[in-house]
Order: sequence, then C-alpha cells, then structure tokens
Amino acid sequence: MQMIQYYSPHFGVIDLLKTVFFRNSEEKLCDYFRILTGKKYVLITSSCRSALYLAYKAIGKKGIVHTSPLTCKIALLPIIASGNQIYFNDIKNDDWTINPSTISLTISEESIAIQAIHFGGFPCDMPSLREIADAHNLILIEDCAQGFGAFNSGIATGRFGDISCFTLTKNLYGIGGGVFVTNNEEWYIHAKNIQSIFKRETNIKVIYRIIQALLSSFRKYEPVNCIYNILKKVNRNKHQSYDLYYNFSIFLTKPSKLYISSVCSRLNKIQELVNKRKIIGMSLAQALSNLGVVISYSTSSSSSYTKFFCTTQNKSKNLIQSLNKAGIEAMHLEHKDKAYYQEKLIYDPLFTNHIIYKDLDFYDKIHDNLISLPLNDCDVSSIDKIIRVLKDIIGNKW
Repeated sequence: MQMIQYYSPHFGVIDLLKTVFFRNSEEKLCDYFRILTGKKYVLITSSCRSALYLAYKAIGKKGIVHTSPLTCKIALLPIIASGNQIYFNDIKNDDWTINPSTISLTISEESIAIQAIHFGGFPCDMPSLREIADAHNLILIEDCAQGFGAFNSGIATGRFGDISCFTLTKNLYGIGGGVFVTNNEEWYIHAKNIQSIFKRETNIKVIYRIIQALLSSFRKYEPVNCIYNILKKVNRNKHQSYDLYYNFSIFLTKPSKLYISSVCSRLNKIQELVNKRKIIGMSLAQALSNLGVVISYSTSSSSSYTKFFCTTQNKSKNLIQSLNKAGIEAMHLEHKDKAYYQEKLIYDPLFTNHIIYKDLDFYDKIHDNLISLPLNDCDVSSIDKIIRVLKDIIGNKW
C-alpha cells in the first residue's frame, strides 16, 4: 500500500549538488528575509526554536509570556528554557489562533511579551496584537514557523513583530536552520553574541539531515520508505530518554552553512512549492467543507497552508491511527514520526509548573478532535483518497 506521506522536502541529488556548490548563501538569504519582513537585522540560526530562545534571551527581561495553548510543545520550550512563565490565552473560533480579546483581560505587571503563533498557515490577528503590545509596553514576538507565505490584511507575516522567527525546514523545504529578524540593533547584537558561544553543528547531524531529506523525498518507493523508517526508529530510540527541558541546550548550535544554502540555492523552486501547497490546501478545504468537516478559516487573512488542520466528531488519536493504517499519514499537533496525539499542554508535566491559564473554552472544544492531514505532496487523486477514506472510517454522519 502506497502511503500519502505527510511531508516531502522535494530534495533530490541535483538539489544536493546545488546546495553544496552554492556561494554567498548567508548574505543572500539575509537579504531575502530583510525584504520579506522589512527588518534591518537578520540572524540565521540552527532552528526556529533556537531563534525563539535567542529572542527571549536578547530582550533582557523575564516574566510572563502570553501565547496560545494550541501548538506543539517545541514552540513553547524556548519560553521556559529562557526562564519565563507562560500564560495560555484562549483561541479564536475561526482560524484557531490566539484570541486578542482575551489578552488585555489577563495582562499583569509581570507580563513582558506576547508570542503570536501563526497556526497552519493562518496568521494571528497581528494588527490587534500589535495594538495591545504597544498599549501595554509588551514585546511582540512573531512565531512564523507555520506562517511563511501568509498575509494578514495584505501584509506578509514577519512584518508585525518586534522580533520575528522562522524555520528553514519543513515549511521552507530546507534541511535545517531558522531565522531571527528584528529592527532593534541591541537585541540583534545580543542574540548574535549568545549564538557565537554555541557549539558547532556536528558533521554527523548534518549528514543525517541530508540523508533524511533525500530519503523522505522518495518515500513513495517502498525500499526507500523501509530505509527511511529504520533511520527514524534509530533516531527516535536515541533521543527518547532526553528530557526536552533540562537538555534544551542540545538544540542550541550554530547553523551549518549547508542548512542556509539548501534554501537559498532553491528559492525559486521553494516558492513554486509554496504556491502549489496553497492551491492544494484550498482544494482540500473545499472538498472537506462540502462533507461537513470543520476547517479553520479567516475573512481578513490569507493562509499559506503550511499545515492543514481540521476537526471531526471523532477523537483525534483513534482517527489518526486509522488514517495511517489506511495509507494516509495524518498527524495531530506535532510533526513527529508516530506522534498520533499530543496531550493537552496544561496537563503535560513539562509545563504544569510554568503555566497560568483559565477560561480556555474554545481550545477545549478543538484540541481533542483536531487532525492534520497530508498536504505538501498531494494532488487531485490524493484528495480523492483522503475524502474516500474519511468517509469509510467516520461514516456519513458528520
């Protein structure tokens, strides 16, 4: 049975050669993000989580950060790893991003920042968050890991935040890396100095990422898929004993030049993939809405469909496992191998001592029934299969 895989980096041998022989990649990629975000200062990092960590260290404050509970835990680890506390605010009922109206009611003297997490390609209501941050002297940190290519009121993601952070991997089809951008020179210098003392990314890890990208791009061939699964299992077993909080430093490394050039050398191809993803996302949204599946939407923003989230009347964990058995590699909130379900973070021992929350009514309605469907490598026939399998598993009473 051929799997409709959740993600493909579309990274072949020719792309690898372009990556290896591309020159001046850091300078060119920095220029690209300056134009994209309108920010003066760009720092390439080893990941988005590293960029977020540098953001909190650079601002030189510690306190409460207001953010959304509907996200993968990796997006929030930088907050607590940098010595801050999380205040979970509820989400909106349309695009499932943080609800600005709940933040003003919960701001205290200890509040220092808002982390706006764009969700599934739908940007947060950034004009409202910008207004709240300015009114209460809070720093607005824009988490664009799932926001690349999206627009809010016609303005690209990354332009609203005091600091904006991107990933160069899954949603930009690279093999690693992240981006930290700001107009504040002092924060930029501080972040750059902190990163300068990080250890270098090991050659073994860089090679592993290259092999993983190559294998992941050709998983439709069963022999390749078998090798890919063996590699993932070995890596999962290697890291399963890590406490992500107390060993957060393992994620803090200097970025490899190959991470940077894997994106910079393929910018035209990546833009084509992003455009294709948007078209497939809109087609899948239309097909599912006709069946009664609840999907996120917005009347004021344009989604880039970096992920495709929806809800049904069925609980996520069982439905996701059933979809995987039927050849559709669906996931929940985490993009990890065999990550069928992520428990609510308010119950996660990693976060319980670091969070404040109340009145998460809409989040409670969404979380347990949320699924993320394959999108990046789909076509019309894939959409037809997804619809057919969902009908078979769930039935027609949606």
